[in-house]
Formats: sequence, structure tokens, C-alpha cells
Amino acid sequence: MEQYPRDEFDELADERGLRGSHRRRRHWSVVLAPLLAALVFAPLAGWGVVELMSQDGMTNPFMAETTSTSAGESPTGTADEETSSDVTDDPGSTDGVETTEPAETSEPVETTEEPAIETLPPVDGVDYDASIDLMNGTGVAGGTDPTESTLLVAGYTAITSADFASTTPTYSAIYFSSPELYATAQHLAQTLNINFWAENAAMTGGADILIVIR
Repeated sequence: MEQYPRDEFDELADERGLRGSHRRRRHWSVVLAPLLAALVFAPLAGWGVVELMSQDGMTNPFMAETTSTSAGESPTGTADEETSSDVTDDPGSTDGVETTEPAETSEPVETTEEPAIETLPPVDGVDYDASIDLMNGTGVAGGTDPTESTLLVAGYTAITSADFASTTPTYSAIYFSSPELYATAQHLAQTLNINFWAENAAMTGGADILIVIR
């Protein structure tokens, strides 16, 4: 049989191990190495992961929770204590005892009385209670106020003031309804410095005396 020269394929064939039933037996260290790695290194790796997670503040997934808090329950147990202390320490609490507050006393209302008008001495024959209609013919609001004050000081008591509704008079005048009031009309003319007075019941209307101020 002719011998061929060796080439690279022959070298690869020599380096290749046996196959099939003629495979050569492996060394025991090769067989036990994977088993030892599974039994030793796997638990060590798991313990290392757990230890790392616990150091970083993460929750340990392999540890079951032993305690739980119910809804509405304070974890520290201090919320209920604070609530109860707030109730008992309330200074306004009466603990069921009825308290009565003192009734407020109302201060007396001060009433101011108008000072009485000092009147002049009465004149004989003058009827100070005669009804007098005092008409404002000045065309200015409050034009008869000074006249009314003068009549009150003189002692007349029944005075009614109003605006003169007719044509503005030319001068001030006094009208009286009956002869019995002549002395009264004369006294009014002197008191108010009016130069005209006359008896005229039609002018006085329902009053005893009509005074028109111009």
C-alpha cells in the first residue's frame, strides 16, 4: 500500500479523541466540578444578593412579613393617645357639669330732657293758649324759626308753622278771628314788631290768630 505524505488533515485526526463506544473515560474532576459548583456557589450567590439588598435599604423578597397594620390603625399607637389627651386636656370641657354664665346687665339709657324755656311774665288780657297759625311768607326755608322762638319765650303755647300758600305778601300782618282777641293781637304785634293787625275771621280760617311773616 502506497504511503502518502502527511498533511494538516492527518494532524487534526491525531488530535481528535475517540467517539462512540470507544470513547475514553473522563477524569473524575471533570465530572464533579459542575456538581460542586451547583451545591456550593449557588447558595453563596443567593446569600450575597440578599445581603446586598438589605444593606441598600431594599425589602428582602425572601422574608415573609410578620406584622401588618389594619386600616385606620396608627402604626405607632400614638394617634389615639394624642386624641384622648386633647379631649381630656381641653380647659373648656365641663365633663357633663352644666355651667351658667352671669346675665348681662344692661346699662341704663341716659335720657336728655330739653331744658324748659324761661318765659316772660304774663300780661293781663292776653290769651296765651290761643291757637296761632304762623305762615312763612319769606320764600326761605325756616324763615319763621326766629319768630316761633320769640313766641315761645313770650309764653304762647299753641303754635303751628307752615309755608304761606298764597301770593307772597307785601308786608307782615296779624289777623284775629274775634274782638275778644284784640288785646292778644296787640300784644303779638308789639312782641314781633309788626305794624299791621286786624280782625278778619275769613283770613284766620280755623285758627284763632293768623300771623304772616314777610
